[in-house]
Amino acid sequence: MPDIAVYNHQDRVTLTNELLARFESAAKASLMGVLEHRIGSRSVIQDLDEIEVSLIDDETIASVHEQFMSIPGATDVITFEHGEIHVGVETAVRQASEFSNDVDREIMLYIIHGLLHLAGHLDAKPDDQDRMNQIQEQLLNLVWSD
Repeated sequence: MPDIAVYNHQDRVTLTNELLARFESAAKASLMGVLEHRIGSRSVIQDLDEIEVSLIDDETIASVHEQFMSIPGATDVITFEHGEIHVGVETAVRQASEFSNDVDREIMLYIIHGLLHLAGHLDAKPDDQDRMNQIQEQLLNLVWSD
């Protein structure tokens, strides 16, 4: 089972060391559920030694989005098969406000979303997206309480 480390690489939104530790702990707690939902040959998660979660600002995630996916603009989460998950913290702030959600919970949702991508889940098609959303909400409710 891979280890998970969470790093704060942005300074736009204040995130305490305690909160980073909570994200890391909750990510590790959700890992068993994620592994139970892995999808066959598309899953790389069981082969990883470590998963690195980087919390980054809009400018950085927009650059990664453009460079690796040829899509301009910031996004919520980008996952790389070698075990990197990039989370757009400023996007999380906007989305949390839009959906009347807690920012910390929104960030944790994105971390779980990235873990599910490593477990082989796709979300380009509506049916796949619905299934992935259902699983990530279940896992979020298990590992994150407000």
